Amino acid sequence: MPEEKSWYESGFDTDYPLMQTFEESITELQALSVELLLNLGSGARVLDLCCGYGRHSQVWRENGLDPVGFDLSADLLAIARRNQPRGKWARGDVRRLPFPSGSFDAVTYMFISFGYFGTAAQDLEALREAGRVLAPGGRLYLDIKHPANLRANPVPDLSFRLKESDVTETSRIVQTPDGERYEIRRTLQHPGQPLRRYFYSVRLYEPDDISALAEKAGFRDVRLYGGYDARALSPEEPRIIVTGQKTK
Repeated sequence: MPEEKSWYESGFDTDYPLMQTFEESITELQALSVELLLNLGSGARVLDLCCGYGRHSQVWRENGLDPVGFDLSADLLAIARRNQPRGKWARGDVRRLPFPSGSFDAVTYMFISFGYFGTAAQDLEALREAGRVLAPGGRLYLDIKHPANLRANPVPDLSFRLKESDVTETSRIVQTPDGERYEIRRTLQHPGQPLRRYFYSVRLYEPDDISALAEKAGFRDVRLYGGYDARALSPEEPRIIVTGQKTK
């Protein structure tokens, strides 16, 4: 019997970009946040981990940076290659990157793409691998959800229409033996097509815990912000932006 796939191996197909309609409206803001907070100049080599269909890589390339998009989803990488034929793309597991040590000036995990694995130890493995491919003094950027904000503002069950397709979505914070996770269950119904079901599960990190994890992975000068504009971290803010620098 074939081994059952992890949710992140099946949850990102050709329909995923449809669900990013709102996020696409702030892509430039997100990309510019990386450039400013990491102080990246023209030609900076950026590894866009879990790049999806490459929306951030596109902005960085247009702004004169040198991004490489990396993702596990063949479907999303195919979209990236089709839309951005001059882009650089690679496929694989973030815990085993196919790049030489010291290849990049910055590594990013954009839009809550960190925390997918089953254990915190695997997340640490991924962060250490990110550090390996950074040049001395290279910078890390993580964009994750703030658990306190999620607890205070639970997302209601949703049912809506998006570009002629019907969508339902439920989200919950769940307790697991290895900590809290934020889980989303979604259905998508295209006109005249079978109902499609999706499941997503992301580990939640308290501010002190994500700082400690980054430091354990070998990063120094770890800083936490409450938004893309570098505002102060606060439970009222929905995101935690993490930056750090590779030790020399």
